Amino acid sequence: MEPVEYCRRKVAPDGSSTYYALLFAPPAARDGLAALAAYRAEVLEIPREVSDPGVGAVKLNWWQEELERLAAGAPRHPVSQALLPALEAHQLEMDRLGEVIEASRMDLEYGRYPTLRELTLYCHRAGGAVADLAWRMTGSSGLEAAPFAHDLAMGLELTRMLRHLRRDVRAGRLYIPEDELTLSGLGSEDLLAADQADAVRSLLSRQGNRARQFLDSAITRLPYSARPAQAYGLVLAVLHRRLLDDMAADGYAVAERQVHLTPLRKLWLAWRTARRPHKVHPLPESSST
Repeated sequence: MEPVEYCRRKVAPDGSSTYYALLFAPPAARDGLAALAAYRAEVLEIPREVSDPGVGAVKLNWWQEELERLAAGAPRHPVSQALLPALEAHQLEMDRLGEVIEASRMDLEYGRYPTLRELTLYCHRAGGAVADLAWRMTGSSGLEAAPFAHDLAMGLELTRMLRHLRRDVRAGRLYIPEDELTLSGLGSEDLLAADQADAVRSLLSRQGNRARQFLDSAITRLPYSARPAQAYGLVLAVLHRRLLDDMAADGYAVAERQVHLTPLRKLWLAWRTARRPHKVHPLPESSST
């Protein structure tokens, strides 16, 4: 299998949000964007795939060595092989890719975050470098898209955490600040308990609002002139914002079921976003995107 095809199958199967975001991205950037997303997925999946932290550490050390091979122009993994042409074509620094490894290491060593400060650091490491490299691959000049990329990364990570809460809590990981959990009178085991539904949903509503604020801030901070080139990130922001709307409409029952957007709905939102990027604005939670 070709490296780029490997990446697309991993993170952008037909009907996925990444599939539609790539569909409307600048054609020359699509392979590199798919490779970036696949790199993030490969590294962050390690804590979910291994039960022994020692084995996980070995895998992360291998990826650290793979980044050195990537910098030397001799990567071994299909993901890093797909990344190499895009990084070289845009003369991008590879050092920050190591931040994703550090995020995965945080999951292996801790899996819980005492305050929003630590959770923010995790989100920054997990998605910040990827988002930063992504906007640089799409042809924007200067730093006009850097604030957009930062807030987009935070919003995407927080939305994913909320959506996958049940899976993560069952695996012993918690992506809600522990001090906020304590202030709500809850323990991590209560997040899956039916008799705590009201308190849990109130807590999760605050997490959803925080994710939405980052996504809305990302959209607001992206100049109109940069939006056509940043269609990939803008589409992801719109799709995840709509996902948050649906989770809110469902009472944030993410411990009971996972909310999905249909492929047709994703296509419509992505097409409308790419066709009229200047029309995308932060909206009240009950409004249409």
